[in-house]
Formats: sequence, structure tokens, C-alpha cells
Amino acid sequence: MKKKLLLIFNPKSGVQKFSQYFFEVVDKFTAAGFLVTTYPTQSPGEAGEMIAHHAGEYDYLVCSGGDGTISQAITALLALEKRPAFGIIPSGTVNDFAVSLGIPRDVLLAADIITTATPRPLDIGRFGSKHFSYVAAFGIFTDVSYSTPQNTKNLLGKLAYFLEGIKRFGSAKPAHCEVLLDDEPVSGEFVLGIIANTHSIAGIKLHTEMGVRMDDGLFEVILVKEPHTLKDRQEIISSLLAQEIKTSLLTIRKAKKITVTASTAIAWTLDGDFGGEYAQITIENLHHAMELLMPSYSVFS
Repeated sequence: MKKKLLLIFNPKSGVQKFSQYFFEVVDKFTAAGFLVTTYPTQSPGEAGEMIAHHAGEYDYLVCSGGDGTISQAITALLALEKRPAFGIIPSGTVNDFAVSLGIPRDVLLAADIITTATPRPLDIGRFGSKHFSYVAAFGIFTDVSYSTPQNTKNLLGKLAYFLEGIKRFGSAKPAHCEVLLDDEPVSGEFVLGIIANTHSIAGIKLHTEMGVRMDDGLFEVILVKEPHTLKDRQEIISSLLAQEIKTSLLTIRKAKKITVTASTAIAWTLDGDFGGEYAQITIENLHHAMELLMPSYSVFS
């Protein structure tokens, strides 16, 4: 009996490259022995709704879209009692999550991997009662992915995210936060906080010295204190880009559980989408919470 595969895709994601290869992708899945059902999403949040109501009826679920679409899919999957094997075809502007997993941006190569790959365990983040696949963050840069116009993203790609964030550095308003990293307290006036399970954010690679793994039960945490001079700003930007810490304003740690308590409610982003405003939030790493179809050559470090 043929295995049933549900293919959900965002036809407006990135530069719509998935739509160009749609028939070839369906042909590949069919030739591999799948009975394919396709569903193009029509509105934000629809991918999650479709998965919640129908994915349990399938053996395989494949999603194509950007990081936001993939995050919706993972959140919906975690709520299912019977979970289909899950695969990703990245088609967003940056695709941090897929790139960190070694999944190629090439649509047809990503589809080939899904037909042969074995599911592998992966960590997922819990943010209060919500979930995220690769990053929870507050401060500058963090709302860029949902505030930058789509046509600008398509034109400039990942550079659009960075340029938009740089424009805000000089006017950034810090948030006074008490941060508990497992048992280690850290406090200060922070303009940026990142809790990540990925090798890159908005196309910017995290420090290799952190030994990033996406299946080790730990987050990579980056906290940036308020810069007071132009030299401070330059050192922070240089440290974020150059893979070398050049300032005491930057704190980098690993932790399984993080509690952030702010003097006032601060806005968060989860996987590039608005995640709400909180004065206090606890973020936990759910070790091996789900399985994902990844290439055999995929590495986590």
C-alpha cells in the first residue's frame, strides 16, 4: 500500500521558487511510492491549522516555506498524538533552521532527501506555553523579519535583515533584565537577547566557539548590553560578525533553562514571528522532542 504524504506549501514565501518546481516535486514523491495530497496555504497561520486537523491522517508531512511556516508546522505537530514523519523544503528568504540542519536550499535536492532520509531526533524550545524551532529573542534585530517588507526581503535576501537591524542600533532602547541561565544569574541593560538552537540567525552565523549542536539539550544564549559610545557599537557588531568576542558588553553562554525577568514587558520574536510581550518568561529546551527527515550527511556541530 502506498504511503500517504501531505505537502503543505506557502506560495508567497521568499521569491516563490517552490511554485516553479511544484510539479517536479510532486512527481518525485509519486515516483518514490507516495500518494500525494497538496495544499497551498492562503493566509498566515493556516499551515498550523491544516496540520492540527489533518496531518494525523498521513504517514508523511512535508512543508515548504520560510522559518515562520516551519515553526507553525512544528508547533502543530507537537500537539498531535500520532505524528507523521516530517520533512522540510526551504523556500523562505533566509531559512536559518533548514540551513543549520544541512537541508539544501535547492528545492529538488531537498525533495530527494525526503524520499530517502531517516528521521533523526531534534531539540525544540518551549517559551511559556508556546513552542519555537530555533530562536526566541528580544531587542534590536528581532522584529526585522516581520517588519521588513517582503519585496525588500526578496531583493536583498538575508542582507535586508541585517541592514534593517543596523539602522536601529543607535536608537535602541535597552531593557533592564535579570536573567537566570540554569543556576547562573546575569543582569544588565540589554539591547539584544537571543536564545537559539541554530547555527545562524538572519543569515549571521553564531560563534563557532559555542560548539553549536541542535540535539544536545542546550540553547546557545547571547546577551548584548547597551552600548554607550560609537566604539562600543562597532565592537558589538564586529563581535557578532567576526566570530571573535571583542567586547565585555557581549555575554555568551549555554543553558537548558532560561528565565528572563524585565522591569517592564518586552516584545519577543519566536522564529521570526511576533511572540508577544512579557515581563517574565521561562524558556526551556525540550531535548529530542521531535524527529525530522534530514540528510545522512547532516551534522549538528
